[in-house]
Amino acid sequence: MGIRAAIATLLPFYFASASAIPELSWTALGGWLGTSTDPGGSRATRFRVLLFFAVSGSACVAIAEMSAARSSVLAVAAVAAVAFGGSLLGMMSGSMATLGTNLAIIAATGSARMSHSPARDSLFFAVGAAWATMLSTVVWPVWTHLPVRRTVGSVYSELAAYAANLIECIDKQLPRFDPRFNEVARLNRRRVRDAVEKARKMAVAIRARHDGESRLGSNLRVLLGLAEAQFPLLITLADDLEALAPKERGSIAEVLARVHRESTEVERELFTRVIASPGRNRRAPHPEAPTTPASNHPVDHLIARLSHASELAVTFAFALDTFDTFEKTEQHTFHPFRDMKKTIANALTRLGEVASPSSPSFHHALRAAAAVCFAAILGRWISPTHSQWVIVSTFAVLKPYPGATWNRAAERVLGTVLGSIVAVVALTVIHSPALLMVVMAPLCVSAVATRPRSYRLFTFFLTPVFVVTATHTPGDWHVAAARAGDALAGGALAIIAALAIFPSWEYTRLSDALATMLEAVSRYAHVVLEEFKRPRDRSRARRANEQACRRSASIALSKAEASLERLLAEPTHKGPEDADAMQLVTYTRRLGGALMALETYADASPHPSSQAASIDYGAASIEPIANYVAGVLARAERFAMDGKQDRSNEEMPDAPASFDPHVRTLVGRVLTHARLLDTVATVITYDANGDGESRPLSS
Repeated sequence: MGIRAAIATLLPFYFASASAIPELSWTALGGWLGTSTDPGGSRATRFRVLLFFAVSGSACVAIAEMSAARSSVLAVAAVAAVAFGGSLLGMMSGSMATLGTNLAIIAATGSARMSHSPARDSLFFAVGAAWATMLSTVVWPVWTHLPVRRTVGSVYSELAAYAANLIECIDKQLPRFDPRFNEVARLNRRRVRDAVEKARKMAVAIRARHDGESRLGSNLRVLLGLAEAQFPLLITLADDLEALAPKERGSIAEVLARVHRESTEVERELFTRVIASPGRNRRAPHPEAPTTPASNHPVDHLIARLSHASELAVTFAFALDTFDTFEKTEQHTFHPFRDMKKTIANALTRLGEVASPSSPSFHHALRAAAAVCFAAILGRWISPTHSQWVIVSTFAVLKPYPGATWNRAAERVLGTVLGSIVAVVALTVIHSPALLMVVMAPLCVSAVATRPRSYRLFTFFLTPVFVVTATHTPGDWHVAAARAGDALAGGALAIIAALAIFPSWEYTRLSDALATMLEAVSRYAHVVLEEFKRPRDRSRARRANEQACRRSASIALSKAEASLERLLAEPTHKGPEDADAMQLVTYTRRLGGALMALETYADASPHPSSQAASIDYGAASIEPIANYVAGVLARAERFAMDGKQDRSNEEMPDAPASFDPHVRTLVGRVLTHARLLDTVATVITYDANGDGESRPLSS
C-alpha cells in the first residue's frame, strides 16, 4: 500500500516540476489523499467511497479557490464550513474520519492559493483522485480479504500476549492475589475485547459487500469464533492462576504456553499471504478429537477445552491459503451502483444522529469550525505563502477530548519538527528533482506503513515528502522551517480551542459510562446466578443469552476504562473522585471475571448427564447471593451517578456448604469482589468504641 501511495503521489509531483505545469500538484494531492481515503475491502466498496471522495474533493477545490478569489473572509468561511462537515463525518466512523480530514485539507489548500482557474485545478484534482481509484480497484486492489485477516490476526496476537503475560507471572512466582495480576487483567482483557469487536465489525462489513459466500470468508469467521471461545476460558484460567500457590500452577502453565505458541502461529499465518505449494508441510485439515481430561475436576475439563480450541484454530489457519479450500460457493459480481442508494440512506441516517444540536459530536464540529477560522487568520499573518499548513495542523490535532488533543499535539509537533530537519538535509544535499523523488519514495512508503501504529512516525516520514514537493527553488530550506513553525502554531491553537470552545470534559461523561458498566455487569450476574436456581439448561438459546450478556459487560467495561483514561489525561479534575472511579472500574472488572469463571466452570463438563452438570444447587441456596450481588451493583450505580454513598449494614452471605467445593470457591470469589465494590459505594457503619462513629471505608 505504501508503494501504491508513492506511485500515486510522486509521479505527478515529478511531472509537475519537469513540465512546468503547476496544476499537476493538485493531481499529486488527489493521488495521495485518495490513497489514504481508500477504506479497503471489496472493489465495489472502494469504488463507491473513492468516487464520493473524487466528486466532493473536486467541489471543495473549486469552492475554496473561488471563495479565496473573491475575499479572504469568504475563503475562511468556506474552510470553516468544510471543517464543520468533516468533523461530523469523523464522528460517524473511522473511515469517515479520514474522509472528513482529507476534505478539510483540500479546502485549506485551495483557500491558500490565488488561482485564476478553479475549474482547471478542480479537474486536475479529479484526475489524481481517479488515478488513485483506478490503482485501488483495478490495477492493484491489495488483497480484498486482507482487512479481515489482519483484524482476526490481531485478536490472536492479543490472546498470545495475554498468555505470555500470565506465563511471566508464573515465572516470577508471584504470590496469591498479587496486584500485578490485576494489572495484567486490566491491560490484556480490554485489548482482546477491543480487537474482537474490531474484527467482528470488519467481518460483517466484508460479508455485506459480497453477493455470495466464500470459504475464505467463512473460515475467517470460524477463526474469529474460536478466538471468542478461548477468551472466557483464558480469563477463567487466569482467575484460577491468581488464587493458586506458585507451586500449584504447573498444569495451567503448560496450557498457557500452548495457547501462546499456537496463537502466535495463527497470527503469523493470517499476517502472511502464502498460497500453499504442494510440497509445503502443513497440518492435517481435520483436527484431532478433544483430549480426555486428566481427571473429573472442572479445571482439567477447562484445560482440555482450551487446548482443543487452540488446536482447532491452528488447523483452520494452516488451511486458509490452500487452493482446494477456497472455491467460491457463489460468484461475486461487481455492481458499484447497486447498493449506492442503501449506502447513502444509512450514511444520512447516521449523519442525522451525530448532527443533533445537543450532541457532543455537534459541539465538536462547531469547535473545529471556530478553530479553523482562527487558524486561517493566524496562518495568513505568520505564514502567508503556506497558511494552509496552520489550518491543517489545527484540524488534525483537534480531537473531541482535551486529553486526546494534548497527546495528538505533542505527537504531531515532534514528528513535524524532526521531519523538517530531515527535509533540510535533503534539500541542502540533493538538488536534482528526479533524485529527490527517488529519495522521497521510501519515506512515502514508510509513512503509509507506520500510520496505523504511530502518528508520530507517520508525521515524521510524511513531512519531508510534502516539504520537498512544496519547494520551488532547489536548496531552499526555509520551507522546512516554515512547516515546523506552522505545526507549532497549529498545535497550540488546537489546544486552546479544546480548552476554551465548548470544552468537553470527560468528568461529565464518566458517570454515565460507569453506570452503564455496572448495569451491564448486573445483567450478566443475574443471568449467571439465575442458572443455579433450576436444573442446568444447556440449550442454544441459553448459551446465546449468556454470551450476549458477557459481551455487553466486557464492552461496557472497556468503554468505562477508556473514559477513565481520557479523564486522567486531562490537565484538570484530578481529585478523590478519580480514585473512586478507578476503584469502581477495578472491582467491577474483578467481579466480572469471577462471574465469567463461575459461568465457565458451570459448563465445564462436556456431558450434560455428568454429575457436575446435574447438581441441583437449589433456588433457596443461591437466592441470598444473587440478591446481595444485585444490591451491591445497584448501590454502586447510584453512587456513580450522584456521588453520594448509601448507608448499608447488609452482611455478605456465605457460599452454601452444599455446593460443590470448587463451585463454592468460585462463588466466594464473586462475593469477595462484590464486597470490595460495596466499600466504594456505601458507608459501612461500625461501633468500635460504642459511639456509633461511621466513615466510608474507601477513605
